[in-house]
Amino acid sequence: MTNSSKQISQLDVCSYVYDGMPDWLPAYLTTPVTVSLIFLSVINLLMSACTIFLNVLVMIAVKTSPRLKTNCNMLLASLAGTDLMTGAIGQPLTVAKQTRRLGGSSVDSYSVCLLEGAVTVTSVTASIQHLALLSIERYLAIMHPYKYPEIITKYRLVASAVTVWSVAALMTVLTYIFSLNNVFNSVFRVILIVASISILIFCQIAVYREARSQMLKIASQQISTEAKETFLKEKKALNTTRIVIGVVLLSFVPLFLFRLFMMPFLSSPAMKFVMEYAFRSLALCNSVCNPLIYCARNKEFRKAFKRLLCKQCHLQPN
Repeated sequence: MTNSSKQISQLDVCSYVYDGMPDWLPAYLTTPVTVSLIFLSVINLLMSACTIFLNVLVMIAVKTSPRLKTNCNMLLASLAGTDLMTGAIGQPLTVAKQTRRLGGSSVDSYSVCLLEGAVTVTSVTASIQHLALLSIERYLAIMHPYKYPEIITKYRLVASAVTVWSVAALMTVLTYIFSLNNVFNSVFRVILIVASISILIFCQIAVYREARSQMLKIASQQISTEAKETFLKEKKALNTTRIVIGVVLLSFVPLFLFRLFMMPFLSSPAMKFVMEYAFRSLALCNSVCNPLIYCARNKEFRKAFKRLLCKQCHLQPN
């Protein structure tokens, strides 16, 4: 009875991450499948190294550059923590699972599956909540510019980030406490995700309308020069936030669409694994995009990156 319960528990944890996927069989390792899995694994390893390097760079830049210590950038640095987790743990674990399959194993490693599930739940939950926080912060900056300094204090900002990480960690713990009864976890997770996305959509729509109104006032010169400069500065940060949100959604939507609409129509189990791995890799590679967006959109980030990368040059005596 104990061994049976343990097997069911292990199955629940693994199916939580790979729900709807057939059991892997070594017979699926045809030459095209083998080449595809190796190619995707190499891509993930390369992206993992880039993700770690770039997101650490973002966190150090915000920490050490006074001009980057804005409320929006502090939230972006916290978001970089979720991307760092994906690059440092999520992608290597995914590669480890594929390597085990390439080696001819017919059973996924329970420990790898367990860790991969924990990283997936934590990073995805934390990322969505961070996007909601960024939307709220931009909403207050655009809609209530004069009350913004009083509402968004450093203490509240840190408390919000800590809360997000705590909720994400709680989700991970609950996933394995109730591994035999995933209904509670599923409901809690759906409520959390729907609430975060609803907040994100509401804030983005409200801010879009206000930004459009402000731009019309600027065009008709119905706004002071100081208010104009403040708004344009906040609008630039808003556009960066929108690009980050858009890239995240574009990275994950193909995976969701594949699981919902494409997978049931694929007759080849081997193709299901290859396609799943490809779309999952696309979602994981999103973590390397955010630092590139910051660098492209923000001159201060570019300066900070150059300073950090050329630190040894500055330390050399004249």
